[in-house]
Amino acid sequence: MVVKPNARVRVLSPHLDDAVLSCGGTLHRMARAGHRVEVVTVFAGDPPGPPPPFAQALHAVWGYGDAAMAGRRAEDRAALALLGAIPIHLDFPDGIYRRDARGQPLCAGREDLFRPPRPEESVWISRLVEALKALLWAAGDLLLVPLAIGGHVDHRLVREAVAAWRPPGVIVWFYEDFPYVEREAFVPPAGWRAHRVFLDEADLEARAQAVLAYRSQWPIFFAREEEVLERLRAAAQQAGGGIPAERFWEPAALEPPFETGWRSHRVDNS
Repeated sequence: MVVKPNARVRVLSPHLDDAVLSCGGTLHRMARAGHRVEVVTVFAGDPPGPPPPFAQALHAVWGYGDAAMAGRRAEDRAALALLGAIPIHLDFPDGIYRRDARGQPLCAGREDLFRPPRPEESVWISRLVEALKALLWAAGDLLLVPLAIGGHVDHRLVREAVAAWRPPGVIVWFYEDFPYVEREAFVPPAGWRAHRVFLDEADLEARAQAVLAYRSQWPIFFAREEEVLERLRAAAQQAGGGIPAERFWEPAALEPPFETGWRSHRVDNS
């Protein structure tokens, strides 16, 4: 399917890096083609109070101290400028900052990031739906949403919000979350259509340079700078069947509960 020449391309990014990691080449290519490309980062707000211990430990790794999210938002603006995309930052708190009704952290360690949303977190689904309704939409616009491969709670919340409310007339494609897709392949349900956006070397290099602009984040996923382009190219070639591409999935229907609408399997890359 060809995106209309005047269509807006809007990406929902759970965190300040997910859209670029997963489909930065597409953002670059769409911007080159003249589309207005917007990246809406959902969990981009400052901590609502003193950060829990796990979040404090991450802050120490990121290197921004108490200004962690401000630093990350600045990284996002720099990264998206390289791709010709426009950043939109919502002020919802990252999962590492959220607490339950008793004030206890919902995330005490890395393992707590990869779980289904808890009942008290459903409020973020409804708040995201309201935020989406407040944006301008037009028939034929393209909305890119994470599949939540890997099961990160914030990715699931974003995906569930789109299942709860779909902008009328807007085309919805789901993107394969990188780097999780390297180890966990998406198995589409019956009736889902695959769409590939084929990339040239300029798109791949722009995606890699944008990833490197997240200087607090890329060392978490990559051992060295050169590995960024290497792994992005390998993933793109796999997605495109030997020709570099980023792959998206269009569901046959978009109805809650979306949790039962997909499955994945582990990939042995050893």
